[in-house]
Amino acid sequence: MTFLKKLYSILKFKCPRCHEGDFLEGKVYQFSKMGKVKKKCSHCNLKYEIETGFFYGAMYVSYALGVALGISVWVLQLLFLPDASPMTLFLAIVLSVILFYPLLYSLSKIIWINFFVSYKKSNTSK
Repeated sequence: MTFLKKLYSILKFKCPRCHEGDFLEGKVYQFSKMGKVKKKCSHCNLKYEIETGFFYGAMYVSYALGVALGISVWVLQLLFLPDASPMTLFLAIVLSVILFYPLLYSLSKIIWINFFVSYKKSNTSK
């Protein structure tokens, strides 16, 4: 059950504590605000940056997501284009990482904070 609560917060980019307030300042592919996290939740007042430099740890999550994306592209290319050259594979992986970079960047931050903050329904009052 906890996994589903965390998954909801991650997929909807909502506050990990109350699931009501937005986590990001803008949309994922809104380049002027790409990856910018709000200072605190508008609903439960949770301070998102728990300590200075908190989101530096999200780099590890971002790396794992990038590797998972690269492996996924590689498997898909093996399934659908088995005769493709290594250069084609390389270009497909690089282009997919560039295309999905804003999503990976935002996902890494929301996943990282979900490691440290749990859902609490009782803290949803203003």
